[in-house]
Amino acid sequence: MLRCLCHLVPRAGAGERFRSQVDERVGTLRAGVAGQVEVALLWRVDDDALGGNAPWRAALELRTVDASTTQLFEHSLRGLGAEIEAVAHPDLSTALVGRDHVFIDPQRSGPPAAVRYQYLMRRRADFTHATYLERYQRVHSRFGMRTPGVTGYVQLHVDTDASQQLARRAGLGTWDVDSVSELYMESIGGFLSAVADSTAGADAIADEQRFVDRPRSFGLSLCSDVHGSSSPAARVPASRSAR
Repeated sequence: MLRCLCHLVPRAGAGERFRSQVDERVGTLRAGVAGQVEVALLWRVDDDALGGNAPWRAALELRTVDASTTQLFEHSLRGLGAEIEAVAHPDLSTALVGRDHVFIDPQRSGPPAAVRYQYLMRRRADFTHATYLERYQRVHSRFGMRTPGVTGYVQLHVDTDASQQLARRAGLGTWDVDSVSELYMESIGGFLSAVADSTAGADAIADEQRFVDRPRSFGLSLCSDVHGSSSPAARVPASRSAR
């Protein structure tokens, strides 16, 4: 199964009009794709203590139920940028398509946790997209798996060609991201307490320096509350995905 993420940037002064229009668009989307695509809405939490300076405030998440192509995403999101242009910046908003690799299943003991941290990452120039994803999955995953205070850890491996095509159809501007790291947690405060005495964060950053273009990735992160379906798609057992 495939997953799509569209992170949306509100215009200054849009206020509640942005929230209202996004809510309305999600309702229309759910009605139009019922039974074919699962739709979730993510709202960035207030006073995001983990997120960087990314301007995104909401995200649409779509998952195919039984399809393996991006056509449903392209059909569902066609013209989205023009629809939201009065309250959002389409050129700064994302259109990302990829496949999930699940290392800690957020549903293993019930519904996923209420808060999800997302980190949009770009590769260094001395890695191809394929070699970047290989290292990200086989090596870097071990840091996410030993991070305390998380109830789920998922990597979205972005298909850049499909994302570029979706961005064109949707009228959104940002697609050139190689991956999205996602950590699920019960609360930001609880997570911060859990990692206070851990070296996991520093160790992960040190490893990122080896394959991630951090100057073009740092700050591209946010924490969101999830509203609606957010179950991971195709699962890759951690025992085969990390070393």
